[in-house]
Amino acid sequence: MKKALNEIDKPIFLISAIVSIMMVIILLAAPAKSREVVNDMLHFMTYKLGFLYIIAYVVLVGFLIWLVFSKYGKIVLGTVGEKPEYDDFSWMAMMFCTGIASSLMIFSFIEPIYYLTSTPFGIEPMSVEAYEYAHMYGQFHWGPSAWLFYAPATIAIAYQLFVRQGDSVRLGDICSQTKYGNKWISKAIDIFTVFAVLGGIGTSMGLAAPLVCQIISKVFGIPNDGKLMLAVFILWFAIFTTSVWRGLNKGIKILSNINIYLAVLFIAIILVLVGPGRAVDAELNSLGLYMKEFFHMSLYTDPFGKTGFPQQWTVFYWGWWMSYIPIMGLFTARISRGRTIRQVVAGMIGYGSLGCILSFSVLGCYALDLQMSGKADLVSVLGTQGKEAAMMEILGTLPFTDVISLVFCLVTIIFMATTIDSSAFILASATSKSLKGDKEPVRWNRVAWAVIFVVFSIALVRIGGLQTMQTASVLTGLPMIFVCILVLYSLYKMITEERKP
Repeated sequence: MKKALNEIDKPIFLISAIVSIMMVIILLAAPAKSREVVNDMLHFMTYKLGFLYIIAYVVLVGFLIWLVFSKYGKIVLGTVGEKPEYDDFSWMAMMFCTGIASSLMIFSFIEPIYYLTSTPFGIEPMSVEAYEYAHMYGQFHWGPSAWLFYAPATIAIAYQLFVRQGDSVRLGDICSQTKYGNKWISKAIDIFTVFAVLGGIGTSMGLAAPLVCQIISKVFGIPNDGKLMLAVFILWFAIFTTSVWRGLNKGIKILSNINIYLAVLFIAIILVLVGPGRAVDAELNSLGLYMKEFFHMSLYTDPFGKTGFPQQWTVFYWGWWMSYIPIMGLFTARISRGRTIRQVVAGMIGYGSLGCILSFSVLGCYALDLQMSGKADLVSVLGTQGKEAAMMEILGTLPFTDVISLVFCLVTIIFMATTIDSSAFILASATSKSLKGDKEPVRWNRVAWAVIFVVFSIALVRIGGLQTMQTASVLTGLPMIFVCILVLYSLYKMITEERKP
């Protein structure tokens, strides 16, 4: 036990764990007051400070364009001539499953329906134009724009681990190499990292758990109550704790590979129902809209119309993705040894975007066709009963409803498990004193964070609502704006100073 305790960074671990536990106690003890406070915070963060998220996004885009097309793009994240540690499929599977969780499968169906009535750019609700933009807009939020957030931190940590042969995977230690990242700031960054991960994971689990419970309740006739919710969380805990206990190669890698096959199977089933020709037709139109509106969407703040669309959606997503930066940066860096900077950026944006766009193009098209044809009034159900009821309405239109619903449920559960086991692995790494590139954090540390994830997510579900989940993401993503900019500066300093001609 003494040896195990010596392997963790006690200030970071203890402060993060204690504050996390205190947050859980407050959320569970006063759910109504907590809901009121977080809703007020969401309004302030999105409407008063939302521009910060958009500026950070623009800076990231500019930096990555420069990095990929510069001479530094050829730098190998490892020794010269070293081959990638993992094959392309396993690398893509672990990265993808870590980055998007089960929320992708849910939002691919539901998000386009939201956009039919909550429209951007002053488009008339429920019009043909609204349908076209509804099919496209989610692909902007989940496509290349989302995945580029993760690339700089990934490259900076991988460079520190495999080029410099460092012994730390913490963002604070990366930033401490500049004059702006002194000892206290670097420690604060590492603590913020923990809260960012908690916010991101809490959002994902809070969105997925109620839906999983509804599916299980309907298929098996079990009452949808607190006992079922607890059972779902225990099932999740059993899966991802086993995976994270077994480690990177024997647990997380295998679970991620299985997950990709299941997700592709489910999307293929829906593709047959939509019709491949119909899906391609809709996607080509969305691709054209995407290219036409890219800069408008990227800088859209709606200062005069004040509909709240960019604040409620784009700012929420940028905050959510930023809260995932520590997870994706640390985890993808760990599995990217032997790849060049250019390959990492292209792979993250390419593989990640392709998977998300495929999901939105097929699942979103199916949901929109249900609404337009009148087979299901998803707009009404979503507005009056919520996203879980709308998802059940969609699943109820599928042939072999119970079987396909269970497949969807299984995909959702395993997606979430792969994200959480990766996140527990990362927080255990971030709270370790030192960790070489090929070394894993101690098991008890990994399991401890898995327990905290479950309890925190239960607390978020209890105070409930999409708006609460949005607040968790936007709030925890705010400190990551400044961390992200500091990481960009640190990465720039590392590669330019060490690679001078």
